[in-house]
Amino acid sequence: MIVAHRGASDVLPENTLKAFHLAWLQNAEAIEADFHLTKDEQIVCIHDRDTFRTCGEKLIVAESTYAELSHLDASSFLKDDSSPQPIPLLSEVFKTIPNNKGIYIEIKCGPEIIPVLIKSILSSSLQKEQITIIAFDPKVIKAFKSSAPDIKAFWLYDVTMKELLSGYDLLEALRDIKADGLSSNNKSSQEFVSNIINAGFEYHSWTINDIKTAEKLLKWGAASITTDKPGYLKNSLLEIK
Repeated sequence: MIVAHRGASDVLPENTLKAFHLAWLQNAEAIEADFHLTKDEQIVCIHDRDTFRTCGEKLIVAESTYAELSHLDASSFLKDDSSPQPIPLLSEVFKTIPNNKGIYIEIKCGPEIIPVLIKSILSSSLQKEQITIIAFDPKVIKAFKSSAPDIKAFWLYDVTMKELLSGYDLLEALRDIKADGLSSNNKSSQEFVSNIINAGFEYHSWTINDIKTAEKLLKWGAASITTDKPGYLKNSLLEIK
């Protein structure tokens, strides 16, 4: 499975409807998108806690209303001739998803988003099999699984930012938070991947933009590859087959 990281973000503004539409045209099986909760409890698609990097104006998402955020241009950071792109609502992102495709919803804030998120999922036309929740904060995964145990949730684990836990400790943590799997940027340890899979969890990889690494991780058992270049990876893997 090829997952488009923030959409087709290698060529279009990340986390915009335009980038998601291109990801579908490039035959990605799923998109990955980042979400925060606004002051008026709207779920918006943006990576950072504030809007400065992508929009050029600084608003703190959690302290702003959707009406305030909706006037910003989420493509301004590219500094090219791209047409202005608004910060999308989660409901708008949902509407781009074809029947046989999926979405990885990365929660970038805290557990306060979960009741609103679950309500949004239930009111959408998507099936639960199309939705996967991901987060770096294990408390967020644990809180989500306690509220919606039938929707998959993966813990995001960065091996470059943290001391690598032993397989035992990591597996205990996954069991404690009731995660369905682990998604990691590990590129070097097949044993790391095997420990996760052999314990009954799914293993997923991010963010992989070269075909050799993607092919290696798939051989090791990764169930998905998240990439900024979905079209390139998809076509390259088909050529190898």
